[in-house]
Amino acid sequence: MVVLEVIRAIHYSNFGGVAMKVIEVNNLVKKYGDLTAVDNISFAVDKGDICAILGPNGSGKTTTIKSICNLIIPDSGDIRLYGKRNVKSIDKVAALFEGTRNLYWRLTPRENLRYFAGIRGLGGKKVEDKIDSLLDDFDLSDKKDTVVNNLSRGMKQKVAIAMALICDTEIVILDEPTLGLDVKSFMEIKNILKYIANNMKKTVLLCTHDMNLVEEVCNDVVILNNGKIVVHDTMSNLLDMFKSMTYEINLQHTINEQEKICLSKLDYELYLVNEGNSLEIDILDIRDIYDIIDSLKQNKILIKEFKQKNVNFERVYLNLTSEVND
Repeated sequence: MVVLEVIRAIHYSNFGGVAMKVIEVNNLVKKYGDLTAVDNISFAVDKGDICAILGPNGSGKTTTIKSICNLIIPDSGDIRLYGKRNVKSIDKVAALFEGTRNLYWRLTPRENLRYFAGIRGLGGKKVEDKIDSLLDDFDLSDKKDTVVNNLSRGMKQKVAIAMALICDTEIVILDEPTLGLDVKSFMEIKNILKYIANNMKKTVLLCTHDMNLVEEVCNDVVILNNGKIVVHDTMSNLLDMFKSMTYEINLQHTINEQEKICLSKLDYELYLVNEGNSLEIDILDIRDIYDIIDSLKQNKILIKEFKQKNVNFERVYLNLTSEVND
């Protein structure tokens, strides 16, 4: 019996630098008639990570996360949570899906959290203390008795995320948690996601189109396209793939329409940024810089500054997905 417990401890812990796999998706396939929404994909998420699932509309993101939640039954493949089939361990998952139907708008934040805890059979002083703690953590204590319908969109989203946490599951799945939020609310949700992973020790699966959010909070990234995995890697590795190639060219004046036409005829793909006051370019050979400067000079586009730039993850994403579509 002691030997068996030791084996379990080795399997379910960080051992020899290998992190525990909390979510395992193996050869997942889901078809809708002739359409293959998810085409034999496999990936795993380590304990404590924030992993993003990205992809264009129709790439299979929603089908994948709903399969993990056991809301969709795949045609073939296997999904395991903490080593057990998800159908037997779904109590370890809480999910927040995109849309406004996650909360009852005629209830207060406190009442919503109490209600969703009750659905899972939880109640009593422990849950009430948990509700108070979440409302405090998310800076909602002064709004705890305000009807949700009277809250701002950002506050509603914070209540919805708290609702996903009230049952204290090990895995939290969030679908578009920053959709439609202003800058202040975005920053608050970003900090909440970091708090969930770092302080609450949850494993987070994040489905979003917000590349800034992914770059700032995610350890791991899975990119889907046409139902297949384009890439699965760490955020740092993906950024390093393009880091040495991205440069920013600050200009003396704003690019006009005629100059845009001239730029489109060059052999280099230049991206207009900062409302046309700057250009960005991905360069494979640093010697190309001289040709670019000469080309801009010939078109009377004067350069104020030329500098290497930290790569934007949105560019990485677009490059990876466009390669598949080409």
